[in-house]
Amino acid sequence: MQCANRILAVIFCAALLQPTWAADTPAVPLSFNDFYTHDTGPYGLALSPALLAANGKRVTLTGYMVQQERAALGHFMLTPRPVQMSEQADGDADDLPLAWAMIYLDPEQQECAIPHSRGLLEITGVLQVGRYEAPDGRVSWVRLQLPTDATRGMNAFEVATYLHSLQHVH
Repeated sequence: MQCANRILAVIFCAALLQPTWAADTPAVPLSFNDFYTHDTGPYGLALSPALLAANGKRVTLTGYMVQQERAALGHFMLTPRPVQMSEQADGDADDLPLAWAMIYLDPEQQECAIPHSRGLLEITGVLQVGRYEAPDGRVSWVRLQLPTDATRGMNAFEVATYLHSLQHVH
């Protein structure tokens, strides 16, 4: 019964990304090319000075939402190229590029699902840099925290379309 309630909560809370939202201060543009230094050192890749300097600031990152078998609650992944993950078939062997970012919704929206959006997305949020292991075990080094008004609720047609798309997952 608890699972059914969770599914209903996701449906009623399903959200879409807003194309733009008000900003108090201009966001610093950031590129996936800015994530790591281009020289590999004795310990592998190193976070770039540009990425470290932007830590804690509002940044804008443009990329593609990773298409997953099921929309994750409260977050999604952004990459420099389109990626489709098959968590059931591939498990931990995913096709994520080295530079990718985890995008987190506002803490009050952690039970919300963001349906997959095709095409380039321009995401603005507060950058968090450093190793973080999520409760599901996925480790991220780069994260963006979105403001509350970065998403909006779905209308009835959008909810129906989203539910229909879940029935046709391959």
